[in-house]
Amino acid sequence: MRNILTSTCAALIGATLATSVAAQAPAEFDPADFGKIVVQPRQSTNGLTFEQAIGDYQNEPIVQYGENSPAVRLGRPIGRLDMLFDNGKTGFCTAFIVDESHIITNHHCIPGMDGDPSGKDSGIQAAQFVAGYIKPGRSAGVDRYTISPQIVETNRELDYTVLRVFGNPSGKYGFLELAAADPEDAEFLWIIGHPQGQSQHISREGCAAASPSISDEGKLVHTCDTLGGNSGSPVIRISDKRVIGLHHAGDSISGFNMAIPMTRILAQSKVLKAAAGGGNSSVGAPRAPQQVSACDALWTEAKALGCGGYEAYVAECGNHTFSGMAEALIKRECTVPDRPPVITDAKPDLPEHDGPVFSVRTDGGGDYRSITDAVTQSPAGSQIRIFPGTYVEGLDISKPMELVGVGNASDIVLRVAEDHVIHWTANSGRISNLSVVQDGGSYFGIFFDSGTATMEDTDVTSTGLAAVGIRQDSNPILRRNRIHHAAQGGVFIYDGADALIENNEVYENTFAGIEIKSGSDPVVRNNLIRDGQSSGVYVHTEGRGRIENNEITRNTLAAVEISGRSDPVVIGNDIHHGKASGVYVQDNGLGLVENNTFNANALSAVSITSGGDPVVRNNTMRAGKESGVYVYDGGKGRIESNVIETSGFAGVAVKGGSNPMVVGNTIRNGKQSGVFIYEGGLGVFEDNVIEGNAYYGLEVKTDGNPTVRNNRFVSNVWHAFRVYEGGRGVYENNDLSANAAGDFDIDDDAGAFTRSGNR
Repeated sequence: MRNILTSTCAALIGATLATSVAAQAPAEFDPADFGKIVVQPRQSTNGLTFEQAIGDYQNEPIVQYGENSPAVRLGRPIGRLDMLFDNGKTGFCTAFIVDESHIITNHHCIPGMDGDPSGKDSGIQAAQFVAGYIKPGRSAGVDRYTISPQIVETNRELDYTVLRVFGNPSGKYGFLELAAADPEDAEFLWIIGHPQGQSQHISREGCAAASPSISDEGKLVHTCDTLGGNSGSPVIRISDKRVIGLHHAGDSISGFNMAIPMTRILAQSKVLKAAAGGGNSSVGAPRAPQQVSACDALWTEAKALGCGGYEAYVAECGNHTFSGMAEALIKRECTVPDRPPVITDAKPDLPEHDGPVFSVRTDGGGDYRSITDAVTQSPAGSQIRIFPGTYVEGLDISKPMELVGVGNASDIVLRVAEDHVIHWTANSGRISNLSVVQDGGSYFGIFFDSGTATMEDTDVTSTGLAAVGIRQDSNPILRRNRIHHAAQGGVFIYDGADALIENNEVYENTFAGIEIKSGSDPVVRNNLIRDGQSSGVYVHTEGRGRIENNEITRNTLAAVEISGRSDPVVIGNDIHHGKASGVYVQDNGLGLVENNTFNANALSAVSITSGGDPVVRNNTMRAGKESGVYVYDGGKGRIESNVIETSGFAGVAVKGGSNPMVVGNTIRNGKQSGVFIYEGGLGVFEDNVIEGNAYYGLEVKTDGNPTVRNNRFVSNVWHAFRVYEGGRGVYENNDLSANAAGDFDIDDDAGAFTRSGNR
């Protein structure tokens, strides 16, 4: 083993870090490789040498320690980050899971818009998190998860970025625990990642912290071998399997690699603080000190005793850090024959099942060739395991059971025309790990018709009706599915049905991604709803529902449309880069729209018309191409305590007899007036702060007639008020401060109006 960096090198490190370390670009690959698992290794050629070997390169494929080794188990939450940028460039790094919906990597992999509070756009066209890629050159068993193109947190100085990942990969792969203390000097470490985009590798031989472990510049200095693509890898101390640093760079002069200490990142990151404080323990949980000490001592004795010692060590400490190494030594040096592989029909992660189990194989090797026969002839409570193949039979499920795909879902295809692929009327059950294709006719892909089941990890599309239909007394759970390219909608919930729809990716459907009508009341949360040809979510005809913490982006119509006396709760969503309004309320629609973030939508963040009367509260609306809030043609609503900024038109625009209540908002930095009332618009405006807008604080024309009181108008580029062309209104007790052109600009053609108590 190579010597660990000692304190005699500290001066060299301090002298070189500041001048020779910089952010490295992601390792590059051919754009045609995006979406593939196995790619040809390429190294970024930007002249930097920040990923390097220390002496003889010892970064090994992790699978050589055995698929069930502690190293492989520890590496499960670590994956490859594949990126396709808007400018046509491509790259990959390493990232790892920290909770149900977030991963972390380096800032230099996905820079974002550092320092710009109005945008978190990464410049990414597409990105994915590749998990389970441990066997060189083999894609079997690998999972791909979609990543949001918007950044959750980023910091250039600390070189970290937190991204949102959909589908909850932690449910299958776990997550890594983060250490709240720096490593000791010369402490042994592991780095696990994807050098040059290849299968997962581990750096462990000669891998340790320097002495001192933390440089004067606050970097964790280490001797672990890395290459391009390792950026974003966790630096793991082997004593308790916690992440003590985020690997990011190296130094070509001193010859050592660098990481950002996790203590520094935790001090800045709200997301990671929450993850570290949540008690997560599925991966990397600290062990009892007695067990670690005892196994460490036994490992020392085992090395002295040889084969017998290694065998005793594995027997006593099979889950300890060094057990994989002991097993490899036994195999190599003690001539112990390999155990024959255990062959089973079931994937290790199949849902647990206590009832009867039957298999279906198209080649005749199972209990049945036909899923229909298996369903018909199996008792209630059975699990039907479906192996790879294409099955062209519509299924009617009227008794509780589980339909579970074994293998890659893309290889297990249920394809049916002129029928529902799965018509579910049973009161419980499961649909898991399948590809469902409805191939024509007025039918759903999966139809929950007064039936209930859990549907998960399934890919559904339809050229007939919606991909998934849910009606009447149904109350299914849809989790981690891909629902896409339907000739109509993605999910259609109607006739009073309920459902829990979470962590799905719903995309590129012709009608709404999720449609809710006629008294239905689902919970729709933590989904990615994108690129539809209609609305993202459409609630109509007295529909309800809780639309919560979703990312809704790039849909042709509104991200959320509410009409027909519907009354949903729309809360905590990230609504951005839509091709129309963020939320559109019409035809007497109601609803609570609260704590959402609207960014860079093509029309208004919130549009209200034709009797729409929602409560719009505590939202952030920024960088819309038109107004922040647009109320027109008889719209109403209570617009309260929102931040409305950098709008392309007015922050709030009201016309056509509309009469909203606008209270306690901050309306600032718009490219035109803060508030614009025209063509008979009304409204009550109280206790708002209207500041820094490029035109007037408030502009009233063509029979606009608002009541404006107790507001504060500050630093608008022209007057606080502009009234002309028949504009009227009541203006009282407003605070008018430092507006560049003065307080009132009143034309001779203004209508009768009242002003008093303004100062």
